[in-house]
Amino acid sequence: MSLLRVKYLRKKRILALIVILTLTSTLFSVTAYSFLGFYNGFSAFEGQTNNIIAIYSERGNSPFSGIVPISLQDNLTRVHGVISTSPEAITPCIINGQSIFVRGVIPQELSNLNQLTILQGENLNLTDTNSAIIGVNVAQRLNLKPGDEILATGVLSEKYAELQIKGVFRSDSALDDEALVPLYVGQWLRGIPYDQVTLIRAKIDLTQTNSNIVYQEIANQTSAQPSSPGTSNSQTEQELQGLIPLAQTNVNIQNIGVAESQQFMTSYLDRFGISKDTLIILSIAVLIFASGTAIVAITLFIKQHDTETSILRSIGVTSRKLKRDLFLKMLFWSLIATTIGTVVSVVVLMVFQNMGYLQVLSHTITFQIDPLVIAANFILLALLVGVNIARMEFKQ
Repeated sequence: MSLLRVKYLRKKRILALIVILTLTSTLFSVTAYSFLGFYNGFSAFEGQTNNIIAIYSERGNSPFSGIVPISLQDNLTRVHGVISTSPEAITPCIINGQSIFVRGVIPQELSNLNQLTILQGENLNLTDTNSAIIGVNVAQRLNLKPGDEILATGVLSEKYAELQIKGVFRSDSALDDEALVPLYVGQWLRGIPYDQVTLIRAKIDLTQTNSNIVYQEIANQTSAQPSSPGTSNSQTEQELQGLIPLAQTNVNIQNIGVAESQQFMTSYLDRFGISKDTLIILSIAVLIFASGTAIVAITLFIKQHDTETSILRSIGVTSRKLKRDLFLKMLFWSLIATTIGTVVSVVVLMVFQNMGYLQVLSHTITFQIDPLVIAANFILLALLVGVNIARMEFKQ
């Protein structure tokens, strides 16, 4: 005797159980997507593609505290497979009472790595000493437009700069949450010498080279051809010498690291044991701790149908068949709850994102629907239902 078409469960109680399962699913989804959004946002901070690498200082305890000689850009340009480079000085600043990252760049060289679309005003030039262009998210957050003046105060130094907004841009990257200034202005706000930068990003041809080869080539160059005092071969240095004083800096290759941009960022998370798998496990732990309500609801749901299950048992339906039927029905309800919970969590996160609450390092977190999260959500709900039904005893 099949029970799939037997209507012995009350619709209102079914609806109440689905609501509770949906709330449990929503809590898990919101937690998981928030954690993964943080992880993905942080790892994509310096680039979202594998062909962008970062040359950075191994001695820095954060992505922004280390410094490397700008002369390394000259070594990079000699490496076969390096397409373009961009030396950058990155520093957190306070602008209009809010924390905003300011990135000092060579505008022409940055454009080879990140395509900027100017929405308002004009693009930045290297000679724009008192100007800045801001990402679209910064413009919206601080209500700024071209022509407005701001005071940027460096957090890592006691320096400040009065800047006029020259333009607003969109890059569809982390730069949308930053202000861009000429390289030497970023160095000033960071409090570092003009011959040093936070890092150098480079675009490479992956069919010709990779981060390991680039590092080895730089090491060979610095050991075989040490720089002579007073000489400068880098086009960037030659451009900057007309604006700021530059001193020759010796390169200690032992302090230099080269890695894919995402690997560069995640290496700092790895120091604290934070990985994508760890964050998913934490989300599962949240679901387990929050599953008490769902367990009680499932138990109560079955108890509320004692009369109906007793009648079925009295006409010959075995306990095993009854449990299997309940499990199949609740499995379908769990699928509904997972679907609704995923949709609700996406809506909630989008609302929080538009309100500016989802940020990491002053950058907006972007999240994507992850099939792994949906699968884990459904499997956990199914296990929750299965364990509760398995331990139930039905009266005959």
